[in-house]
Amino acid sequence: MDAHGIEALLAWAENHPAASIHTRAARVRSGLAELTERRAAEDAQREAEERVAKAKAELEAAQARLREVKTGGRTAPNGKDATLLANVPATTPDAIGRRSKEHLAAIREWARANGHHVADRGTPA
Repeated sequence: MDAHGIEALLAWAENHPAASIHTRAARVRSGLAELTERRAAEDAQREAEERVAKAKAELEAAQARLREVKTGGRTAPNGKDATLLANVPATTPDAIGRRSKEHLAAIREWARANGHHVADRGTPA
């Protein structure tokens, strides 16, 4: 039965002389109104969630661009790169201010992994 047929049936029931049929029609209309409201609320919630997800994605992209600008186009150390220097044994500069060969090698490795040009010898700047 299509919507026109259902509407005609409800109109018939609402005008029926028997109270039980009239009451049933009222309950059906009430149920349909409730379902319509619930569907509208769910649609509005889904649309709001989609807008929030889109805004979050835009915010994350903007934050990534900001980080890139702040670092001058270089990526900030994170994840594996951040642990690269952390895995080098902690050494304090000796009396004349030099770092160990291992520490300098780790610094060079990190710098190269992040797109920096570093000489094989000397102190990385």
